Amino acid sequence: MGSPVKVILLACGSFSPITNMHLRMFELGRDALNKTGRFQVVSGVISPVSDGYGKKDLVPAKHRCEMVRAALKTSDWVKLDPWECTLSFWSPTAKVLRHYQEQYDSHSNCKTTPSKKRKKLSNRSVSDVQTNHIPSSDTETDQSPVVKLLCGADLLESFAVPGLWAQEDIEYIVSTHGLVVISRVGTDPHKFIYDSDVLTKYKENIVVVTEWISNEISSTKIRTALRRGESVKYLLQDGVIDYIKQHQLYKIPDNTISEPGGGH
Repeated sequence: MGSPVKVILLACGSFSPITNMHLRMFELGRDALNKTGRFQVVSGVISPVSDGYGKKDLVPAKHRCEMVRAALKTSDWVKLDPWECTLSFWSPTAKVLRHYQEQYDSHSNCKTTPSKKRKKLSNRSVSDVQTNHIPSSDTETDQSPVVKLLCGADLLESFAVPGLWAQEDIEYIVSTHGLVVISRVGTDPHKFIYDSDVLTKYKENIVVVTEWISNEISSTKIRTALRRGESVKYLLQDGVIDYIKQHQLYKIPDNTISEPGGGH
């Protein structure tokens, strides 16, 4: 058995706001891939969607990025990359994955290409992606990491929604990159894969991870609680809660305050 394939887990989404479940997905995905012996997760990347997505309750990207930064202060391997959310238009997930993979490939080529050719490569927009996501110990090798899409079972099931995904995008994602799907107890992604011809064709590229410790946190429910002035402490990182309050996001009632000893 050869060396494990190096993997970067990429999560795309609104992150409005980022919750503890988003962070938990990275831990679950890394554990599952590393335990196979075939993969070694070297980094995780959070890529918030552009404001051009136009989703309801989507606060501006600058706020979503700051909330992600606040949430990741306790993580030593998951990073924010703001490239996608700086675009003025929405970019399909397949294009985001392709962009990141090309940038990491270019980064690896720059390390192993003779200086004359390296100068030519440097004209590319390699700086678009923060290549410091890859630990220094891995940048010394010529192996380019594979970018895999980290997602929940709901995203997998959304592949079947008519008109939501381009079929060529689905095939590209699962065939070229692969999926790491975090499933909730009571969901059955294996059956969904079986019912889909394209997912069955590339099922070896799909890793399903069951979250046995039930966690039903969702950004939608968080926003509802915030609008109603209800506590969200222990559902979000404290730094995220503080940021939301400081900037009065999600229409928090003016009388919502943190009582001493009471929480947010």
